Amino acid sequence: MPPGARPRSAPTRPLNVTAIWRLLVVSAAVLALGACGGQEPVDPQSPEDGGAEEGGDADGELTQIDVAFVPATTGVLLNVAEKEGFFEKHGLDAELTDADNISDVIPTLGQQFDISLGTSTDLIRAAEAGLDVVQISGNTISTKDNPFARLIVNGEADIEDITDLEGRRMASPTPSGVINMAVRYWAQQEGLQRGAIEVVQVPPPNHPDQLNAGQVDASQALEPFASQLLGAGHESLGNPFAAIRLPLATNFWVAQGQWAEENPEVVESFRDALADAQQFMADSEENEDRAREILADFTGMPRPIAQDVALPTFDLEVRTEDLATWVEVLQELDELDTDVDTDELVR
Repeated sequence: MPPGARPRSAPTRPLNVTAIWRLLVVSAAVLALGACGGQEPVDPQSPEDGGAEEGGDADGELTQIDVAFVPATTGVLLNVAEKEGFFEKHGLDAELTDADNISDVIPTLGQQFDISLGTSTDLIRAAEAGLDVVQISGNTISTKDNPFARLIVNGEADIEDITDLEGRRMASPTPSGVINMAVRYWAQQEGLQRGAIEVVQVPPPNHPDQLNAGQVDASQALEPFASQLLGAGHESLGNPFAAIRLPLATNFWVAQGQWAEENPEVVESFRDALADAQQFMADSEENEDRAREILADFTGMPRPIAQDVALPTFDLEVRTEDLATWVEVLQELDELDTDVDTDELVR
């Protein structure tokens, strides 16, 4: 076993968030387009498919890792790598655990989990708090052509730009997260003061009901809810991350710094498995259909929605310059009082 790797404990019971997708079954029926196709999984022991390679122990045993992720489209590559045998191909036995709030997982790195999904705000705040956490791989980015999130407003309200949200209520998946920080930065650039828009935390699957019922005037909407809201006649003010810059990393993979330093082969194998999953999805429509089938399985998302949902743009590069940009954003928002050396936050 590589230095610093932890022996396998009893599997951690996944934190229950997938049940909330059941709320969508009726309201999302309008998006149904048909069933997903299938693809035979890669045999990780087959020489033709590339059997176990790097990352395992010297005696050929798989190295065990515990990985936390959010059960959403951001977890597609991770779950494809697990289901299609790419982790095993690269010598890893990955135990995947879904989490309600990934920010709560960051302090457990090196203890309960080896690797976790994270965001720039998570990583920078962890560094400010003195935690030894580093980015080891990219995951998704927001682009002009494929926004990671949209700021969607009630189509019947007189709201033409973000300044019209002053004094109104806005639903956010996580008020301390990157989407809300981007919206706040956008609002500040347009002259709104902090607190001018009332932000309420609402789980993403509940955004359509809240906006349709008039409980909120705006939604920081992720897919598939953004498309659902637009289909219901609501309007998008734009991509919040565009106020900062595009393309921009929206989430990535992090680990405890000491663990990553002591286990470089494991980190490389983890990246290679994700890269294989990305290539697998790009190789054919059948493979993408298989990925969407996996998406439906690990999220509990209805299969017709999983077939049609816009997937994020995946980019596995470590984008250090994006971290530096986020430091400046958080400082301008008075969310960060210290300077952070972003070169120390990557491996």
